[in-house]
Amino acid sequence: MNANAPPVNTEQRSRAVHPCICTDRIRETGDVATLMFRRVDGRKFDFLAGQFVTIRFSWGGQTCSRVFTISSPPTRPDRITLTIKAAVDGKATRILHDHFGEGTMVEIGDAAGDFTLEGRAVEKALFLCAGSGITPLMSMLRALHDQGRDLDVTFIQCARTPDDILFGNELQTLSRNMPRLKVETVCSRASGSDDNGRAGRLDITRLASLVPDVGSRTVFLCGPSSFMQAMRGHLIELGVPTGLIFSEAFGGDPSTRTVPPGTTTIVAFERSGVRREARESATILETAEAAGVYVDTSCRMGVCGTCKVRLLNGEVDLNDMGGLSDLERQDGLILACCSTPRGDVTVDL
Repeated sequence: MNANAPPVNTEQRSRAVHPCICTDRIRETGDVATLMFRRVDGRKFDFLAGQFVTIRFSWGGQTCSRVFTISSPPTRPDRITLTIKAAVDGKATRILHDHFGEGTMVEIGDAAGDFTLEGRAVEKALFLCAGSGITPLMSMLRALHDQGRDLDVTFIQCARTPDDILFGNELQTLSRNMPRLKVETVCSRASGSDDNGRAGRLDITRLASLVPDVGSRTVFLCGPSSFMQAMRGHLIELGVPTGLIFSEAFGGDPSTRTVPPGTTTIVAFERSGVRREARESATILETAEAAGVYVDTSCRMGVCGTCKVRLLNGEVDLNDMGGLSDLERQDGLILACCSTPRGDVTVDL
């Protein structure tokens, strides 16, 4: 998560976790499923539209934990839904997608994150997303509908093919019920005979055509890092002030890691008494796991802050997405999951 300015109080809550049971499973596309959960204790979920939770579960004798944005709105607090894409190289998401359904048990932590409409004075909005980045925006849009808020929203979803479009029918229904909601889908590739000459990536020309008044809108941008980088550049070029672009990234960007090729780098784990050569572009977390040094971790992409560790010596490239506060950075803390050494380093592990 990487939101430009926190609109609400984002101080750390206690890291409570709540036993939850899956009550429904909905197949959205071939590799995306929505799981619905309720709390075992019968209490309601407390969250803001756009926030995320950490989900923990056991499978095959191992405990897994991952961060997902809530796709349901806080206006329906008896249940939450998590819309999960089974990543090709994602063990935890594949387990959830392939094996979890009604009756399965998990633990879900308190919600966090400041990628939200709350506390922001928004007159007109652009919701711009790709892939799983649609989930926080669907939570926001569903909440706006339930609250009867007549906000001017242009909603653009980018997908690979028409078969990969998420919540298409619901979005069309919402657009009929919300007079100032405009929904657009952009597919980079055609599916069968559905092209009609319209397939292609969202470039600056197409963006300007779909949203002629984009310069006067507050933008909520969510998706893979490469998508967000490209869209942010287009938005700024089209006149959107940087202070009105709020973003949340799904997945890290390995291209930002700057370990010099061929460099031998040693990571020393002070408390464990272990020294380990780090392979090229490996994070502190990956090196620790290879060395058998335990690190408490969850999202593995710089969002949740679970893997905070103190850097004692050396320098790292820290490519987090909001998991550290400015004070924590000044205090010498880094996130093991998204920190790559610039040379030999020592960490307090």
